[in-house]
Amino acid sequence: MSRTLLGKALKLAFLRSEKSGKPFAVILFSIDRFRLLNHRFGYTLANRTLKRVCDVARATVGRAGIVGRWGNDEFLCILSDCTDRNAKALARALDAAIRGLAIPAEQNVITVTASFGIACSTGSQSVQDVMNTADETLYEAKRKGRNRILGAESLGRRIFQMGGLLEAALREDRVVPAYQPIVDLASGAIVAEEALARIVTVEGQILGADQFIEAAGQFHLTYKIDWTVLLSALNRREAHNTDIVHFVNISGDLLGHPQLLRELLTSTKNRFPDSSNAHVKPLVIEVTERELLDDMDTARERLAPFIDFGVQLALDDFGSGYSSFQYLADLPISFLKIDGRLISRIAEPKVLSIVRGIQAVAADLGIITLAEYVEREQQVDLLRRVGVNWAQGHYFGPAIIDQSVADRRRAMSVNWAQGYYYQKEPSPQTP
Repeated sequence: MSRTLLGKALKLAFLRSEKSGKPFAVILFSIDRFRLLNHRFGYTLANRTLKRVCDVARATVGRAGIVGRWGNDEFLCILSDCTDRNAKALARALDAAIRGLAIPAEQNVITVTASFGIACSTGSQSVQDVMNTADETLYEAKRKGRNRILGAESLGRRIFQMGGLLEAALREDRVVPAYQPIVDLASGAIVAEEALARIVTVEGQILGADQFIEAAGQFHLTYKIDWTVLLSALNRREAHNTDIVHFVNISGDLLGHPQLLRELLTSTKNRFPDSSNAHVKPLVIEVTERELLDDMDTARERLAPFIDFGVQLALDDFGSGYSSFQYLADLPISFLKIDGRLISRIAEPKVLSIVRGIQAVAADLGIITLAEYVEREQQVDLLRRVGVNWAQGHYFGPAIIDQSVADRRRAMSVNWAQGYYYQKEPSPQTP
């Protein structure tokens, strides 16, 4: 079953749960160290392993639920009318079945293990809430050493500690953007930059988004992060007045706050007055396919004023999930960001063909392509050969914060704790 069909099945399970009052559960699991397996044995055998895992998972689940491939090495099991206890029992059966696989590989036999994250609806959660919890528990299972089954209760102290840290950072203005350069592959010139959220701790550490984005989703703080980073990017553009393009992310969480979007549009117009700028503004809003899937019509409606003003739109992570070309037909996409997981495998003939196909469609539609997570010269050479336009990643430069800003925010935070209050941008409030 494709991810698109799984997404529809997930929504159906949620609607049935709402109507019946009975819980539903999801099991999100992934093959441990799949990238090492892929690197050692190659694409063909790795793909055969994925198929065998999927087949044994479907046989184990049977009529109790629906199983399909959710991502690269991730699988999703959807269980209607299922308690947390029953979901854990089924996860144990899946674990045993996967560990029992023996896959021939030339003179070897491959055996694999998996990590499992379980989430059960509570009646007050949305589909996205349930999936966020499953993502978090799977991540925690991997963090604790893989080859294990964890439920939401395992998040416990860690997720609440990070939630508290994030709330304090937002309150004290310690969420700051790091800027990563984006390069034109033909000329090698820096043509854009992406603003990425970071937390400056009171101890002076810099935390990447991968360390707090789960807590942001769990405690519904993602829209505040988007708000903060976007305003900072606008201020940076106003202060430096450069011609390079600025990429910023807008999550489904922020799209769900129309009043804040209106305020952001006002701020954008104040910094890009029509009297002094061309209609197309050097600001790009990034959205992912997952955000669009939830409610395409609403997303289009709420993004329309930005697009009408001249803000450009980028479709992020293309090639990682749904990868529906329908979005390219229905939205005025200016940039198509090719998912980094494809770029990491671009040396594989099949993946190279996929990227070539994406590039051909984008070029025909007049859309600029941008490769993410470029790390090696071989990837750059292949991307240039295919004709991909722009790229970003550690090969060209990491995301860097302004250390003077980080130090100043940290000092302000210490003063905040001592009762000194300073002037800053108004924090978004839930309408």
